[in-house]
Amino acid sequence: MKRIAALAMILVVTGCSTVESKDIRTSGMTANLIVTLPENADEADLSASLRVGTLTFVELGGGEEITGAGGGQTTKLDHHRAAGVTEYRNRLDGVTKAGTVITFNLKRDGDNASAPTSTVVLPERVRLAAPAAGTTYSRRTAIAVRFDSEPSQLPSILTWAGECIQPGSLQLEPGRTSATIARGSIKPSITSATPKAQSSTCQIDLTVTRRVEGTLDKAFKDGSIAAETQSVRRVGSAP
Repeated sequence: MKRIAALAMILVVTGCSTVESKDIRTSGMTANLIVTLPENADEADLSASLRVGTLTFVELGGGEEITGAGGGQTTKLDHHRAAGVTEYRNRLDGVTKAGTVITFNLKRDGDNASAPTSTVVLPERVRLAAPAAGTTYSRRTAIAVRFDSEPSQLPSILTWAGECIQPGSLQLEPGRTSATIARGSIKPSITSATPKAQSSTCQIDLTVTRRVEGTLDKAFKDGSIAAETQSVRRVGSAP
């Protein structure tokens, strides 16, 4: 997941720490909860991280757990730690229907307050239909982008990124399932002004994302909860 990968990169450089949950009140925790609908899997992926400050992660103790529920299913999120990031993850198989409410439940022991009602609603999924993966486009031509979706009242965002170009984006209002990246909108990278850099060809990712924010349990200090669906196509970008 892009959010976790970016955070992990920061932590590798700056360092982080882990604190046991018994030393932290729920009211002192920042919770980041995310539900992701994979493009090619019939499931909802759930992820949760708990922090104190920016770089100190909270590790749950005995008798404590985070569960996720929705679509008539409940799953316990499993502990994972990599590159300094401590998080809890699992999935709900077959749970992808738009409008399904996903609930995260932090269960705590002793006198610590639980946080049982962090909720978010699944958005309508998006699937890129065009362009085709592997196609190469000149930056001097327009690119037509189309994606499939059920009718939705949610906006989407189309982004592009790659080693030889500057990242960019287009905001798409609700109801849109197509867009055109205008000629010249995809620009060469500015990391080097040499003619060679300006003429570089590389692989870039075109990504359509639809995201909805949810309601975080009031027991937490702060944080966020969201659900998102993404579709990505890798194409070539040439001068």
